Amino acid sequence: MHNSSITLKDSFKSYTYDQDKVYTPTETVRRFKERLQEVNLDILKEVRRIDNGRLDIPVYFSLCGKDAFAAIGNKKQMGKGSTPEQSQASACMELAERFSFFTFKKNPANFINDTYANLKAQGQPLLPLEQMLQSVHDETTDVNTLEKLIADLPIQWVWTTNITRNTEVLVPFTWFYAINEFNGPSAGNTYEEAIIQGVCEIVERHVCAIISYNRLKTPAIDIASVEDPVARQLLAKFTKNGITLYLNDFTLDTGIPTVGAMAIDHSTFPELSEIVFTAGTTPNPEKALIRALTEVAQLAGDFNTRANYVASGLPKPLSLQEADYIVETDTEVRIDSMPDLNDNNLKVEIERCLAALSRINMEVYIVNTMHPDLQVPTIYTIVPGAHFRERSMIKNAGLFAAKIVAEQIKDPLESISRLIEMKKILPKAYYLEFYLGRKLAALGRYDDALA
Repeated sequence: MHNSSITLKDSFKSYTYDQDKVYTPTETVRRFKERLQEVNLDILKEVRRIDNGRLDIPVYFSLCGKDAFAAIGNKKQMGKGSTPEQSQASACMELAERFSFFTFKKNPANFINDTYANLKAQGQPLLPLEQMLQSVHDETTDVNTLEKLIADLPIQWVWTTNITRNTEVLVPFTWFYAINEFNGPSAGNTYEEAIIQGVCEIVERHVCAIISYNRLKTPAIDIASVEDPVARQLLAKFTKNGITLYLNDFTLDTGIPTVGAMAIDHSTFPELSEIVFTAGTTPNPEKALIRALTEVAQLAGDFNTRANYVASGLPKPLSLQEADYIVETDTEVRIDSMPDLNDNNLKVEIERCLAALSRINMEVYIVNTMHPDLQVPTIYTIVPGAHFRERSMIKNAGLFAAKIVAEQIKDPLESISRLIEMKKILPKAYYLEFYLGRKLAALGRYDDALA
């Protein structure tokens, strides 16, 4: 496999209206379609507007061509923005991101299939085991035990750039994909644009997981303190249509601003609409608010179309009572009191985000997933210790290793053999009995499974 490292370079913004980008939305779409004409692949069928105009916040999706559909497995990718041009650009870049990532993932040449023990013996630069424990928030298993558990497991490893330390590291892709799946891919006009989006999305999902899992009360944001003209226009569009917004400061201890947004249209809920609960993270708090509001519009189906959105980083409340920790806040903050890491140079913003995450003991690893033909900068971001829904709440590395054995090793006899070896290391682990029982039952060995 190849090691395609990434070095941060200066990357200056030329568009800052509703999002911060290196090129204008029109130029972004033009450049993307230009690339499509240069490759012998059917990636984009069309870009289509799908909102009905009630909110006057444009939502587009990009319809996949046959090659994109074969790679991604679904037919469309959604885009958001406060203008038609930005929403179209968002839909196009989402398609580039997903197509590049899944093409990368399906190519065995991008990975090293080997065991931890072999790679360690070769002197390869491996992800510290402490960070594997950190990734599942296991504070009880020691490093030596984890090494014994995974020493001889066949694992897919991928080269990454640790942009916190500027080093090249082999990371166990199998392990982190089981936690994050496709939480982490991003695309941009430059690598820096893709990286700032990828890091912010990981942070967004991290704080959302903590807040929703623990039902944490967070400060409400004083809407009167919002000064960005685009943000104010978007807020006015919700108000005009009688839609109630709950905006909260979800930043927690990350030092990177996240705005939580929950919206309900009491005139159409629940017959024609749902409660939409989402968030937005960017280096600037007002841009984070814009991102959250356009995400609400993207998910809501104009609050009058019986649209049913798929919950992602946050659960979908069926009533306001289910989300009382959002509705009934104890404190209120001005939006300008939130952290602001904004700079006209995306490289500087990335460095500020890395510094903020370092303060909470998080390092950032970047996989270069750029498609060799499409050549749109795309990456996959891995941050050990970042939460994602309930997946990172296991807090047991042994259980996670057993899960990988049970699900990744296709030969049932080999899987059983490895689970038995794990029992020697963890004799009291209940989950090993569970996975062994399932494997034995699948072979028809019911008495052994029950033993």
